[in-house]
Amino acid sequence: MFRRLRAKLTFMYAGLFSLALLLIGAVAYFVIAGNTQQLAERQLSSTNQVFANAWDIRLDHLQDAAARTAQISRMADAVIERDDAVIRAHLADLRARSRADIAFVVTREGLVISETGASSSVSPGMQVALAHDQPLPGVFLQNEQTYQGAAAALSGGHGWIVVGAQLGPQQMDDLRALSPIPVQAAVLVHRTNGWGDMDTPAAASFGTFIDESLRTGHSAAREVRTEDGKTIALAAPLQSLDGTEAVLLLRNSPTSGASLYGTLLNTLIAIGVIGITLLIAGTWFLARSITQPLSTLEAAARKLREGLYETVVVGTKDELSRLAESFNAMTGAIRERERRITQLAFHDGETRLPNRVALERKLNAAARPERLYLAAIGVDRFAHMRGAIGYALAGELVRQLGGRLAHLAPNAPMARLSSDVLGVAFIATSEADALKRAHALIANLEQSVSLGEQVVDVHVTIGIAQPSGKEETSSAMIERASIALDQTRQCGHKAGMYDEAAYGDPARNLSLMGEMRRALETGAIYLAHQPKYNFRTGRIDSAESLVRWRHPTRGNIAPDLFVPMAEETGHIRALTEWVLERAITDQKALKEAGHTIKLAVNISARLLSDTDFAKRAAALARQASHQICFEITETAVIDNPVAALENIELFASSGVHVAIDDYGSGLSSLAYLKQLPAHELKIDKLFVQNITSSQRDALLVRSTIDLAHGLGMNVTAEGVETPAAFALLASMNCDLAQGYLISRPASLEELIALLSDDRRLQFYKQTAMGASSALAPAPSQPKQA
Repeated sequence: MFRRLRAKLTFMYAGLFSLALLLIGAVAYFVIAGNTQQLAERQLSSTNQVFANAWDIRLDHLQDAAARTAQISRMADAVIERDDAVIRAHLADLRARSRADIAFVVTREGLVISETGASSSVSPGMQVALAHDQPLPGVFLQNEQTYQGAAAALSGGHGWIVVGAQLGPQQMDDLRALSPIPVQAAVLVHRTNGWGDMDTPAAASFGTFIDESLRTGHSAAREVRTEDGKTIALAAPLQSLDGTEAVLLLRNSPTSGASLYGTLLNTLIAIGVIGITLLIAGTWFLARSITQPLSTLEAAARKLREGLYETVVVGTKDELSRLAESFNAMTGAIRERERRITQLAFHDGETRLPNRVALERKLNAAARPERLYLAAIGVDRFAHMRGAIGYALAGELVRQLGGRLAHLAPNAPMARLSSDVLGVAFIATSEADALKRAHALIANLEQSVSLGEQVVDVHVTIGIAQPSGKEETSSAMIERASIALDQTRQCGHKAGMYDEAAYGDPARNLSLMGEMRRALETGAIYLAHQPKYNFRTGRIDSAESLVRWRHPTRGNIAPDLFVPMAEETGHIRALTEWVLERAITDQKALKEAGHTIKLAVNISARLLSDTDFAKRAAALARQASHQICFEITETAVIDNPVAALENIELFASSGVHVAIDDYGSGLSSLAYLKQLPAHELKIDKLFVQNITSSQRDALLVRSTIDLAHGLGMNVTAEGVETPAAFALLASMNCDLAQGYLISRPASLEELIALLSDDRRLQFYKQTAMGASSALAPAPSQPKQA
């Protein structure tokens, strides 16, 4: 919001002061308003009490005057004789003595005789009131006018004298003069259309207020909300002479009371405005003295960001000057630290040789001729050597090799690419020339190295890469040189060029993992089942479930490609769980088709020590309609034998059969073979394929069968492709045969058809008995890689 600290400080202090003044003003306003309302309520109550006293005094005066006139005997005779002159004279005298506005006689018959003569009959309310011996004085209506009056009976009971003072504006003005606060007063009479003659928009609200006050008998002053706003009102009932319902309504506006405190509020506002003005001016100048040194520091910091070091001088002796001193010290420390960081960023900390970043920087900065080559020089068996001579001497060895390399190619960009690899760029006329130069480097670098009192023989291998194009980065070129080093070591050569065809496209293969989950959903990945023939029963009662992938653009992808990648990228668990779930589904379909067989699923070595997977797999296997077998390799337990053996025990206790797959192809161990709770041992096809032509292979297969039987395991021979091998395995008491002679991996429908082919099963029986000529040979099975 604010881009300058000066403006921010000024706004903050002025805002806080203004807020404090607003709070003070609000509190003062509400206190004054509350006091004003309470004062108005008390003053209205006092005014009501004054009015009541004046009212009573006036009624007593009128009552006394009426009683005196009624006692005049001549007045009673005049009423009887209807002597209007005498009556008018006495009435005029009565009105003058009582300062009344009206005086009249009411005859026993209800006829009204006033100073102007006879008039209409008296009102029913008056007639009822006069029927009492002593009618109470109070309000009465006469000729649609409201009067305060009293009545007295004539001697002899021949009529009544009534005298009244009009309750008009003048009387209300007299009443207001008695109040210490501005007040509106009115005597209201209840008529058919409401109370009195109020024609203001608030008439309905005041009428409701009056009715509520009369109903509850509560005549205290209180606040009333009307269409015109808030007001303080009091409604006091008045005594009536003729039965008329009348009240005294007193009103006071809160604003009239608040105006008494207007000067105080105006004074507070003026003080606040002056205070804010002074505060803003003082804050502005104070903030300037603070922000000016800060602006200087800011400018220096911007230059520091750009790599320019500047000393800041502040003339004050306060915290800002100390901040400037700290900034200057920080600038010096940064300058020194940057020098050291630059040294570390472009040099190897152990050998002080240039590092990979320095080499990339030099290659990017220099123009790349077409004849530029980059050699990655690897020290052979460096890890073993480092373990023998120690890290310090191993680092010294690399440092000396780097020194030799710098001496052999003084102006060539050179660096330590990794712990055991040096890199150097050079110019050569061709690949042959580059290899020639590489062998010359090898001859010089493989000379013995003196490390203190020890002499160490060194052997190196060199991989060479050439830029693939102008757009290739230095990092990519270094990477290809490192790959060339690995390729050269795999080939057993001392020097070699980068072979792009052999390296392939790892990014393209890695993209398969992103497509694998979608392939599982679309059916591109599916199961194929390769059956196993049981020599004991003469039937096919088990099969191995194998995963296959039919890619929409790349065709059939070999499991040897995507399964190892799934293991390396962490997708193998999801793939294995899908295979297990699908195998259980296919097993149910086989059972519904009338074929109950055991299905085997391969379990990766990466999952064998995963306890969560083991529990999940065991739970799924328990849902199978028939026996499930897990095939594991014997070497799978080597990495974490404790966890692997515990999970295999879990499989076995859950009713899952365990088979040892590819036995004989790896590091077979009798110790692990003894510990594994396996039900089946599968002999690798490398031994089975040559069983009929190699006595050694036949002897190994026979001894393995005897060993497995001795340990209580069935034996499956993999890779059975010829009737001769099939018959020889039967003679060796092998339990199961699996291979292309039996069947290639088949879909679910093909497997169901095979299990129903009695002719083929009869062929297997005859072949096992060495009588394959008894039946026509089975259809040939194409081999698959």
